[in-house]
Amino acid sequence: MASAASVTSLADEVNCPICQGTLREPVTIDCGHNFCRGCLTRYCEIPGPDLEESPTCPLCKEPFRPGSFRPNWQLANVVENIERLQLVSTLGLGEEDACQEHGEKIYFFCEDDEMQLCVVCREAGEHATHTMRFLEDAAAPYREQIHKCLKCLRKEREEIQEIQSRENKRMQVLLTQVSTKRQQVISEFAHLRKFLEEQQSILLAQLESLDGDILKQQDEFDFLVAGEICRFSTLIEELEEKNERPARELLTDIRSTLIRCETRKCRKPVAVSPELGQRIRDFPQQALPLQREMKMFLEKLHFELDYEPAHISLDPQTSHPKLLLSEDRQRAQFSYKWQNSPDNPQRFDRATCVLAHTGITGGRHTWVWMARVPGYSGCCQLSSPPSLLGTEVAA
Repeated sequence: MASAASVTSLADEVNCPICQGTLREPVTIDCGHNFCRGCLTRYCEIPGPDLEESPTCPLCKEPFRPGSFRPNWQLANVVENIERLQLVSTLGLGEEDACQEHGEKIYFFCEDDEMQLCVVCREAGEHATHTMRFLEDAAAPYREQIHKCLKCLRKEREEIQEIQSRENKRMQVLLTQVSTKRQQVISEFAHLRKFLEEQQSILLAQLESLDGDILKQQDEFDFLVAGEICRFSTLIEELEEKNERPARELLTDIRSTLIRCETRKCRKPVAVSPELGQRIRDFPQQALPLQREMKMFLEKLHFELDYEPAHISLDPQTSHPKLLLSEDRQRAQFSYKWQNSPDNPQRFDRATCVLAHTGITGGRHTWVWMARVPGYSGCCQLSSPPSLLGTEVAA
């Protein structure tokens, strides 16, 4: 609704030029100016110098015929609406509480039409058979829906953040692998630099490309994740702000707001593409085209670069009772609380250790593990088949 200053400004625009008051039964004469019917009638009754001349417009002095008054119904409606606004402003009703049609305070909410109504609106025939509730009562179930949406949105945002953390760790591992391979290539080619200079340049260029591609995908992943987090944060802030509003503002477009939240689509991004991972794994094959007479050198280089990542799965039947294993059997966390684990001959009860579920019988395998213990945090890469994994290794 309009402010008091705006209402006053509008009222000045519909004043009668003769009486300087609000137009009453406004009529339009031939020149297009508007006057109160009573004012103009009395004006025409005043005799002029020449009784036979037609009266002239009080504003522009254009002559007009006394019987040519045309009622201006549209202007009359505008005047009526302005007077209604003046009445509401005089009564001191806040624009958020007053009915725009009747100027009455709003108390009710029509469930069928999703409209906020005053007492007069409620009694109107079009709402007589509809479900009517007080504003606070109508807002209560929508507040509950907002709480549910906020809970889901926060949970999904946490999932995105967990994906971001996990994928960033994966990228660091890949960058470490690429850096290690680069050093191996440089070390091996240093002994035969003259003969293998061209091959060395090719391999280093490919490693640089891999490094750049990983960093590029990392930037793209961070950008996508930041966008998703921002999107969910925006929805959460919008719902939190709406939840703090009064009932009338909360109910305004509430269903469309909730539908936008409930129909959202959460993208679960992946940091490293399968193609890039395959390129990293296939990198050692780039050393195969070297000359036959350098067979011994190629075998050594291939041995240093070619390995098959070992997928370690921890065996819960062997874990020490103070070790908590993750659901995917990829992580073990130390706990000071003794777990109620079934007793069996394979379980460690003195050494805080756990065995892998399947052993390694041959070949050269590598895996990376992260250790987090008080006073120490780091990443170690083991390159030989282990017999067991435990906190003694991490220390």
